[in-house]
Amino acid sequence: MSMANRRLWISVSLLLFFVVTASAQEKKLEKIRVGGGSTSATQMSMWLAKEGNFYEKHGLSVEAISIPGSSLALQAMLAGELPIIQLGGAASIQANLSGADTIIIATIVKKFLFWIYSRPEIGRMEDLKGKIFGTTRFGTLSDLASRFALRFYGIDPERDITMVQTGGPAETVTAIATGKIQAAALSPPATLQAKKVKLKELLDMSKLDAEYHINGVVTTRRYLKTNEDTVKRFMRAYIEGAARGQKDKAFALKAMGRTFRTDDKELLEESYDLIIKSNFVIPPYPSPPGIVSLLRGLEQTNPKAKGAKPEDFADSRVVRELEQSGFIKSVTTER
Repeated sequence: MSMANRRLWISVSLLLFFVVTASAQEKKLEKIRVGGGSTSATQMSMWLAKEGNFYEKHGLSVEAISIPGSSLALQAMLAGELPIIQLGGAASIQANLSGADTIIIATIVKKFLFWIYSRPEIGRMEDLKGKIFGTTRFGTLSDLASRFALRFYGIDPERDITMVQTGGPAETVTAIATGKIQAAALSPPATLQAKKVKLKELLDMSKLDAEYHINGVVTTRRYLKTNEDTVKRFMRAYIEGAARGQKDKAFALKAMGRTFRTDDKELLEESYDLIIKSNFVIPPYPSPPGIVSLLRGLEQTNPKAKGAKPEDFADSRVVRELEQSGFIKSVTTER
């Protein structure tokens, strides 16, 4: 064989080797669809894992879908279209109380990441009695958080104030600024808009001595039982993405910019500092006290919530096994 033919033969062999190897690796990836609610910093764990290619690292080919509204995400999961979703605890618990086998397997955000802003003339939380308080929509997480904060300060949301629906966060800020309502609970980036129009920050709810399942991972008991290895691999990617986001600000800002479709540095930095850096909790164990808070908030509208046990709504086994194996330490340790 001539030298030229030998080189050609080696080149073709190497090309075939890499093609076959790449094809084999692609076939090893298990395809799965997952979903999350509206794009916000509290939802970023799922997208950070996508940005960092951590799903592929752990053997998954993930199609991540943003779904506007927790009820739609739940419907898709219960229909088998999205076996794993990222969701606030209220929707999961309400579905469970109605007979669904939903189960919370992780809680990445455990504090109320809402800030109550008001008209400048309102001096303190107690001054909200007799006023009009806004919430984007009844039954949402912001609504439940608002009612929790009001009760914390001795204000009965049903009798002491008038609660009204305002629409989206931007509309809520406008409603306060124009005097249609006197206060509302906001989260980033609406907090940034509130500051710009000189509204008053009455309360930072993340400082309250209370836990809540603000956001985390939800699946069904049936799927967890029959696909435990898949769930574990998803959680490895999910946790590794969150850990990378906390350690690498540039990476997190890039991922948020792509997810939010914005290059507004001020908005992205506000969301990163207040939520990802300060309030992502790793290991993301489900929060029994947070579930208790949710159940108490649901008691008035759902009698089944009274006396319900928090352990009936969560399973910490997957996170516990990942911690005991040393995996979580390996991705959170600074190198």
